[in-house]
Amino acid sequence: MKKKLLINGKNTFVISETLLNVLSEINLIDNENMAIAVNEQVVQKNNWKNYKIRSGDTIEIVKPLKGG
Repeated sequence: MKKKLLINGKNTFVISETLLNVLSEINLIDNENMAIAVNEQVVQKNNWKNYKIRSGDTIEIVKPLKGG
């Protein structure tokens, strides 16, 4: 069953059950440096594999920028 998520302000439909699988499904490599919050709660990287995603969740993904 597809889940409707709001990822960085954009409606996205996925079939994945866990946060790590969502990242793979939307073509984000899981070893990149990034921080992720689901429904305004930061999810530690070591929990991505088991963190269950539900339809309606809001996910914010931020990556550091290079420069000064």
